[in-house]
Amino acid sequence: MQPGGAELNVWLSGGRPDRVPAVPGARSAPGVTADQAAAAERCEALLRDTLDGVRPEPAWRHGVARAGARLPMPGAGPDDADVHWYVTRSRDIVTIVSAARRGALVGMVERHWRRCGWTVTSVNVGRELPGVAAVTPDGYQLALVFGDLGQAGLTVGSPGVARSEWVPYPHGVPVAPGGAPLPDVCCPFWSAMGAG
Repeated sequence: MQPGGAELNVWLSGGRPDRVPAVPGARSAPGVTADQAAAAERCEALLRDTLDGVRPEPAWRHGVARAGARLPMPGAGPDDADVHWYVTRSRDIVTIVSAARRGALVGMVERHWRRCGWTVTSVNVGRELPGVAAVTPDGYQLALVFGDLGQAGLTVGSPGVARSEWVPYPHGVPVAPGGAPLPDVCCPFWSAMGAG
């Protein structure tokens, strides 16, 4: 969920979520130049860049893609009708990352993001559920998190952008929310039980 206000996620249970429905009476926030289509492409590029920085690269699949509007808080001021549209893209890591190697993956991603000049906003170095979050200079929020059963997910969310009539979705993207898949691909490095 985006910070502040309510969130309207859009997906269609029976088909591709190609069109984002209008919110009655809403207008995009003033001063916003990028639109959802451009933001979706930027999210995909950030995901590719992050995974390219991980060696050996883990196996992954597309996670649920979302597009929607972040509605303003009631009584927030004179711009109550302004809506910040957004998109979110994700990757589910399907490589088994052993508990001993999860910190190494988080550390590798953290170092890559810092080399890119992104601001790391949070690091959890706990052995069982480590994670890291960052924000790019243009306001995109990234997170790598582990779930209770060892599943890992990489997510990128856009800042507020202008509404698009059409938002691109890569082939193979799930069209309805669901849990991340359990990892099932072994890797000599990431799946190793020792930290060495």
